[in-house]
Amino acid sequence: MYFQLIQQFSRTLHQLDGVLAKADAHAKARNWDPTKFLTSKLAPDMLPFVNQIRISCDTAKNAAAGLSGQEPPKHEDNEQTFDDLRGRIAKCLAYLEGFKAADFEKTKGDAIIKMPNRPGKGIKADDLAWVRQLPNFYFHAVTAYDILRAGGVDVGKTDFLGKYDLVDL
Repeated sequence: MYFQLIQQFSRTLHQLDGVLAKADAHAKARNWDPTKFLTSKLAPDMLPFVNQIRISCDTAKNAAAGLSGQEPPKHEDNEQTFDDLRGRIAKCLAYLEGFKAADFEKTKGDAIIKMPNRPGKGIKADDLAWVRQLPNFYFHAVTAYDILRAGGVDVGKTDFLGKYDLVDL
């Protein structure tokens, strides 16, 4: 079950990387500096675009690490360009792609997992995965997408969801 969660994080991060590529091309085609997107926000009290990408990546790698009993890699929060952000996504994807289903076999739903960024606190594995990390991941990934869409980048729902296989009934 947890391995499928990691696969979904990877799928969405691949899509988010594609959205960033479109945003970069969009800005360059208009002779506009794409780094202006990095400080863009949807509302004054929200974190800027760069943070949305960082948190999406951190949420995915922290969930994978916690649910497999590992320590997540540390990534510096120093991205200043789209290339830097795409590199951050690539590092996160490489980490996630190193996992196998067997890495999560020992983790049962009621196992207590140490909470990242909450010293001395833990949470049940099922709650970490389905109540905390997955919704948090999507919140930040969608917010990043929405910032770019609001900034005029020609992206749609398929750019976020990606392709999926349909079967005839």
